[in-house]
Amino acid sequence: MTHHKPPHLSRRSFVRKGSMLAGGALVAHHVAAPDAYAAGLPPSSAETDGQPWPTRVLGKTGVSVTTMTLGTAPCGLSPKIPPREIADIVNEAIDLGINSIDTAPAYIQAEEGIGLALGNRRKDVFLATKVMADTIPDAERSLAKSFELNKTDWFDLVYYHSVGDRDVQAGMKPDGVFSWLIKQKQAGKFRFLGISGHNRPAKFVPLMETGEVDVLLAIVNFVDRYTYGFEHKVFPLARAQNVPIVAMKVFGGAKDMRYEDPNQPPHMDVVHLETAIRFALGTPGVATLNLGVHNRQQLREDVAMVKRYEKLTEQEQQRLRTLGKELAREWGPHFGPTA
Repeated sequence: MTHHKPPHLSRRSFVRKGSMLAGGALVAHHVAAPDAYAAGLPPSSAETDGQPWPTRVLGKTGVSVTTMTLGTAPCGLSPKIPPREIADIVNEAIDLGINSIDTAPAYIQAEEGIGLALGNRRKDVFLATKVMADTIPDAERSLAKSFELNKTDWFDLVYYHSVGDRDVQAGMKPDGVFSWLIKQKQAGKFRFLGISGHNRPAKFVPLMETGEVDVLLAIVNFVDRYTYGFEHKVFPLARAQNVPIVAMKVFGGAKDMRYEDPNQPPHMDVVHLETAIRFALGTPGVATLNLGVHNRQQLREDVAMVKRYEKLTEQEQQRLRTLGKELAREWGPHFGPTA
């Protein structure tokens, strides 16, 4: 997701100013170094070099992934960012040590950009895409197109996408899309089957209860937990089944959901971005954060924050609960219906 700042004020400068002005409010835990990318430093700049990437096991899959996954929705959805630039972002992410990439046909140009980037590097990444369909013919077309655009013979993970907006009961029938995806996994088209979505958490429950879900992709941030309640309604099931949680919308998504605009700020105030990362990575069951970017500068900023992860103290957690409830009343159900 985009997290650009107002003109003439870098995000890090804004975080510093916000930290000084906020007084006792909960703000970003660390003050970042000057923007290495803007300064023209090479990929091995001091901001990200010298620190091994923390990894976590992706639950029942047994795969070890970096604690940051490159999300490609923002760059893919922007008509101002051509596939070649997306490929540059992907290659830099791999250069920086990220081994997990997330995409989807709905992200317009993202899959084409990934296909331009990977080539011989395909073996170096855990690649996930999605199927958002209500009929098997539509699902077949979607998955076939993803293979073509990503220029790959296999996916590591395919999500049954936007579960909150699907007819889950129909999808679970023998002629339903979820059942069809199970068969595609069994046929070796991809290694693992996941489910993903932003709203209506109750719809996730029957899918989890099938025992067929390998990975869960869901919103994890300290605000929307009080609106959608995935933490209480879905995550306990995931943890009980050793289904790993991939955290998305860590910053609350783009303001007004305008991902196509590279200058659109996140829903969350930038002074809280690093705190949001610390909250998400500290959520039990979370293996990796799916952080979407529009450009390489945002990528570097996110990498630096993820690598600096420190567990929230009890005092910070208490203050965050208060702040999260206040912001939840302000944000409302911005990802769609709760039930």
